[in-house]
This record gives sequence, C-alpha cells and structure tokens, in this order.
Amino acid sequence: MQTFPLDSREITIGRDASNDIVLGGVGVSRVHARVICAPPAPSIADCGSTFGIRVDQRPVARADLVNGSRVTIGVTDFRVRLAGGNLHFERMGDRPAESGAGRSAVGGRSMRIGRDDGNDIALSHPLVSRFHCTVNGTQSGSCAIVDHGSTNGTFINGRAVHRAALADGDIVQVGPYRFIFDAGELVQADDYSRVRLEAFNVSVRRGRERVLDNVSLSIPPGEFVAILGPSGAGKTTLAEALTGRIRADEGEVYYNGFPLQRFLAAFSASIGYVSQHNLLRPELTVWETFWEQTVLRLPRDSLDAERIGRIDTVLALLEIGHLRHRRISRLSGGEAKRVHVGIELLSSPTVLFLDEPLAGLDPGLVQKFMELFRGLCDRGHTLLLTTHTLEQIELCGRLFLVSRGRVVFAGTPDQARETLGVGSLGEMYEKVRTESTGAPRQEGSAENDEPHHTRAAGMLAERAPAYRPRSARALRQLVMLARRYARVLLRDYRNMILILSQAPLIALLLGLVFKAGSGFLPISFYFCITISAIWMGGVNSIRELAREWHLFEREYRVGLSAGAYVCAKIAVLVVLSLIQAGLFALFLRGVFDAFSLNADMLFLIAMGCVSGSLLGLLVSALSGNVNRAISWLPIVFIPQIFLSGILIPFDRMPAAGKLLSHLTLSRPVFSMFKKVFLLEQDLWGLGEWRALLLLCTGLIILTYTRVRWHYLFSRGEH
Repeated sequence: MQTFPLDSREITIGRDASNDIVLGGVGVSRVHARVICAPPAPSIADCGSTFGIRVDQRPVARADLVNGSRVTIGVTDFRVRLAGGNLHFERMGDRPAESGAGRSAVGGRSMRIGRDDGNDIALSHPLVSRFHCTVNGTQSGSCAIVDHGSTNGTFINGRAVHRAALADGDIVQVGPYRFIFDAGELVQADDYSRVRLEAFNVSVRRGRERVLDNVSLSIPPGEFVAILGPSGAGKTTLAEALTGRIRADEGEVYYNGFPLQRFLAAFSASIGYVSQHNLLRPELTVWETFWEQTVLRLPRDSLDAERIGRIDTVLALLEIGHLRHRRISRLSGGEAKRVHVGIELLSSPTVLFLDEPLAGLDPGLVQKFMELFRGLCDRGHTLLLTTHTLEQIELCGRLFLVSRGRVVFAGTPDQARETLGVGSLGEMYEKVRTESTGAPRQEGSAENDEPHHTRAAGMLAERAPAYRPRSARALRQLVMLARRYARVLLRDYRNMILILSQAPLIALLLGLVFKAGSGFLPISFYFCITISAIWMGGVNSIRELAREWHLFEREYRVGLSAGAYVCAKIAVLVVLSLIQAGLFALFLRGVFDAFSLNADMLFLIAMGCVSGSLLGLLVSALSGNVNRAISWLPIVFIPQIFLSGILIPFDRMPAAGKLLSHLTLSRPVFSMFKKVFLLEQDLWGLGEWRALLLLCTGLIILTYTRVRWHYLFSRGEH
C-alpha cells in the first residue's frame, strides 16, 4: 500500500523510475496516469497511455476517485482508500497467486511446459503441444522462454515469440492458460476456461453508416447469451466485434481485463466461430470430417489415439456417436448442425460464437439445441448466439436486444418482459419497431451500466500482429487434402460420369465433322484436339476454388497451408487429366484410322488437359463464387481459339494480338501438334516446351498467391 496526503499535490503512475508509483509489466506507459490529490475528492487522468486507465472497470479519460474505487493500470488493480486525510493505493489480490493458483519458481533451472505429464508444468488441453515451451533461468535471476515450434504458439504480452527474455509483470500465454512472471516465479491464473467479455463504447462503420453505435456491455464467464433483433439490426456485427473477427472503429473490447485487439493473437485459438454457411462436404462421412479437422486443429504432435479420443468425446457430448460412419449428405438438418458445432468444439474453445444455428429447425430440435448450448455453458464455455428464434429463450442467462446498431436492452428474459412492458418475448420485436431507439435499457448489476466517460481520442488499442497456428506439416496436409478431393470426386458419381463422358462425346462429335475412318487428318483436326483438351481441363477445375471459399477461410484460420491446398487440387486434377487424355486418345483411335495412338500423342493431349486445368483453377481462384467463375469461362477460353494461329498466321496479326498470343496455352500446344504430326519433328527437341512450362508455372504461382491472400483480403487485414 502506498499513501499520499490530500494536499492538492500531483502524483504520477508509470513505468519510468521518476514516477511516484512505479509499475512494470505489460500495458504500462512511461508516464501512464496523473492523480490530483485534491481534498475532499481526488481525481485521476490518463496521460495519453497506450492501454488507458479504467476506474471501476470502465475506460475513462478522467474520473473522480471515491472510497473503494478500483483503478486499473495496465493489468494491475488498485483499491482506493480515503481515510484520515490521506489517499491510499492498495494493490488488489488480482494476481493469480492470491486467488489460489500455483506458483512455480524458476531459479537457475529449466522448466518445461506442455501437455505431456513429464513436463514440470503439465497443462492438459487440446490447444497445448506435448512439449510446448521451456523457461530457462540463470543463477543471476534472469529468465528467458523458448517456444518449441508449438502448434498454437507461445505469447508474451499478446505477441507470439520464439525466444524472448522475461521481465517482471510479463504475461505468458500457453494455449488458454495464462501466467504472470513475478520475481522469478511463474504464477498461473485460475481463469483459463472462464472469460469475462466487456465492451466499452464500441462502434463499427461501413462506409458512412454506423452498423454498431456506441455499444457498452459486460458478459460474465460461462454465460449463455442470445443476441436478438430484426434483420439488419447489427446482431452478427456485434458478435463479430466481441470475438475479434472485425475491428471496432471506436471503443474497445476486453477479455478478462486485457484489450482484445492487443491480445487477439493470444486469444484467437480459444475463440470458436460457427458460421451460418454450410461448411461441410456432403460427400464425406462424419468421422472423416472430424478426423480431418483434428489434423488441422489439434497440435501436430498429437497421437492418433489422442485424436480419436477427442473425436469420441465430442461425438458423445453432441449425442451423434451413432452417426460417425454416415455421410454428411444423409444427415438431417439438425444432425448436420451438430456436426458443424462439433468441429469447433474439438479444440475446446473458451468463447463460442454461433451465427443463426437455429434457422430452419422445428421447435423440437430448437429445444434440444438450446439445452445442448446451456450444457456447454455449464462446462465453462461462453456462448454468443445470434438468432431470430424465441423458443426456449428462457434457457439463456442474458439477452441483448439490438436495434439500429444499438443495444436497446440487456438483461435476463424475465427482466425483458418487465422492462419492455410486454407479455411475451415475441412482442419485443414489435416494441422495438414502433419505438425510437434511445439510450440502451439495461437491467441487472451495475457493471452493465453504460460508462459515463469515453476514452480519449486516438487511444484505441493497437491491433496485435496476426498469428496463425502451426498446424500439421504441409506434406501431411497435402496427402490429407488430396484424399479428400479424390473422395469428393469419386463419391459424386453423377458429376464423375459427366466428366468422363466428355472425352468420348467430343471424339464422336469430331467424327461427324471430319470423315470417320479418314486416312488423312488436316491441320484443323489437330487444332480441334488442342482446344478440346484445354477446354476439358478447364471445365474440370473451374468450380473447385470458387465453391470452397468459406470452407477455406475456416480452415486457413486454424492452420491450413495455402500451398498444400493448391497442390492437392493440382495433384488430383493432373491424375484426372491423364485419365481423360487416355480416354480421348482411345476413342479418337477408334473413330479415325489415321490417328496416331502413341506416347507423343498421349503426352500432348495430357499436357493440354493439365494446362487447361491450371487455367481453370486460376479463373476459379479469381472468382468470388461459382456463377461468376462459369461466366468467366468463355471469356478466358475463347481467346485460345482466336490467338492460336489457326485463323490467321502470327506474322499477319496486329502487334497487340501477336503479343497477347504468347499468353495463351493453345499457341504452344497447337504448334507442337503441327510440328510433330504434320512436319514429323521430334517432340522433345521443340522450343515450345519452354513457353508452355513458363505459362503453367505462372498459372500455379498466380493461383497460390490469390489463395494465400484471399483470407487477409476478406478480413480487411491486407
């Protein structure tokens, strides 16, 4: 405790040794705050600090202090006492050691932290690697922490580190576990599975429109929260701001007192998000779906037995164990939604955001889901549920009614009826539509009251550098994704029949154009083979990326390798192209007597199909959806005809057309067909190979770059 007389003096608090109260650790600026000890009511003012100050859990620029006020500087809490003409600052027992958590002295030894029981600090959680990190101490008292390539990273003060020195007050985060380094000891917090969410004056703009307008609220740990409101009211935006998926333009969100934007990388692995989009592949079974997700979400050093155990736990929790071998396409709507939720539960997130999970379910299923969600909250998870459905809403501990970007009510379902003056919760929507939205109506504890002070301008917390988990190695992901893609193709037998029927149908069609059984095949015949091969490849791949963007975003967020994803697509498309090339050549040989069925012909047709697949994959990557990709298909492939050299020789083309022709696949492929089968030149001695190889390499690089940056562009982080 530090005591100062109330004699109008000014005292300062901060990291610099010249301050009257010197604090270390995260969140403390050099000169953080100034206290005016004026009788009888002292006050505190922020000095432009990065983290700001909080009085009674509310961010303030300036506030009066009364007896019992709680002042937060960085992550240190003080209790203010006014007695005997003095101002007393008493450090509160907010340090984890004083709340019953363990202290581990480092000393001059090495202390291992991880999931394995052989570690000095064993942390049993799906987000913790087997041997996650080590704290190395020296006899002089200095300490450093080393991350051992863990999947979900080791964080100091919200930033991922590989190796870093530790200073008093530093906050170390391993999975969902938090430690404070204090005088050579690691002090473990006891709140790893319980997170308090707080928002202060949060606003989000889209263009000139305020989607969220000055929202302040508090959500206790383990709460089941329903966010209600008419369509377009801002429900999903509010939930996304609370979970860090979008950044607030004004105001701040806190997790257990830590500004989310600064500590987002450390907390992100503990935040689950269940989208309203269907992100399940219908061709896969429930077990295959869960197994793939454990490869991406669980630490890369997890044993198969641990992965199986985690899947069994989630299946039992969701009561869908009997469906493990059933394909997603054969599940009911409610069963598919349980699988969707289960994917996020594999990593046991502390906070789970469910975006419209009850849409389209009958009342019986709604009741089962609400009871399931209530049970998850009883296990310590915090659930944020956006919904239009009011059945079984009484199971929620708290409601937030949103209208026109503002929270117009916060409280329990019973308080909603009383405060809004409605007989049933169903009348709330009509009440909101007919009333103008003023200040939020809130019931319950005082902590839900809107702050009386706003943060000073320019004091929005700095966003932490992005961090993605180090999921399974790229080679393992490549094998897994290639198997998935192959299963999807083979099990969608109707589409597979259409794909494989292209080659014989085109061969038969050529038999109607060129005389079947002809002993001479003109140059136009080889041009048709070139365009047909490129077209077949392009049609095969044109939808592959455009239809999976939402799925890719979810998996990329948890560690999917963009390179492995693209290479898996290419690998399967190459195999498919080889099969199509063989079928095409066989049917052409059956139709035309003069057709040369040899290695050169097979190879050239296969290269046409493969290069066409790469072009189609790039078009798919550049398209936001399947319809747009298909619309681009003729625009991209028609130039393959015009600029191939069949309509007019290159030396008679305009300069622009001649230059553009070098970017087409048809030019080198068609040229090789002419030189090999009409001029009888050696295939492997042709210079067109270099041009085709460069084009294919460029297509792969562009596709990878577009996929790699898609997630960042979609989240506005570029």
